[in-house]
Amino acid sequence: MKRPPGYGRRALVIVAVAAGFILLASFWAPSAQWDDYRQAYFVRFLLVLAIIVPRIAASRQRLSTMALQLGLWIGIMLALVAGYGYRFELKALRDRVVAELMPSRGTEVDDETVSFRRAADGQFWIDAEVDDLPLHFLVDTGASGVVLTRADALRLGYRIDALSFNEAFSTANGRTHGAPIHLDRIRIGPIVLDDVPAWVSAGELGESLLGISVLRRLSSVEMRNDRLTIRR
Repeated sequence: MKRPPGYGRRALVIVAVAAGFILLASFWAPSAQWDDYRQAYFVRFLLVLAIIVPRIAASRQRLSTMALQLGLWIGIMLALVAGYGYRFELKALRDRVVAELMPSRGTEVDDETVSFRRAADGQFWIDAEVDDLPLHFLVDTGASGVVLTRADALRLGYRIDALSFNEAFSTANGRTHGAPIHLDRIRIGPIVLDDVPAWVSAGELGESLLGISVLRRLSSVEMRNDRLTIRR
């Protein structure tokens, strides 16, 4: 096959650009730190490069255009390799960003600990799963236990007209009445609590409350620097 004029020079320039990117990659992520997966992806990267270089060199485009195209291809491939190699670190960063934007989501510190940032209203809010249903709670240390709004109780499948609102309990706003119930499970991030006593509020409660009886079942509850950190 007849090669276009300047093919050798073009190929040399392209190989030089590719080598430069590979050298930068070696400084950025030394091979000694690579695992088998990163090495496999790097080999694939070289194979793809071996296919792309002759094709670009055989084109009649200007050297600057070819170098730019090659740089874009190499950048994309390096980004894919880096994204896979640092997928766990990127997930942790994503979770932290989400936690800052939505404080009630929390940040999992480890397998037994989760931390929540104080919301703009000065309160701590927690997104939890109650019997596999997501519910939004206000942390209320003045509440006796878990207090559900009527709307949340309906979502969990309770019939309000079948409940008996004859027990008194405390909240930060004082004592009120509610119907006692039992929740099979509350999950807050990595923390799981089984068989949790709760009440359904008789009044028009604005939000469901996570009270002191739940907090006492945890090994550690710490409020510091606008953060609530709880540990199983």
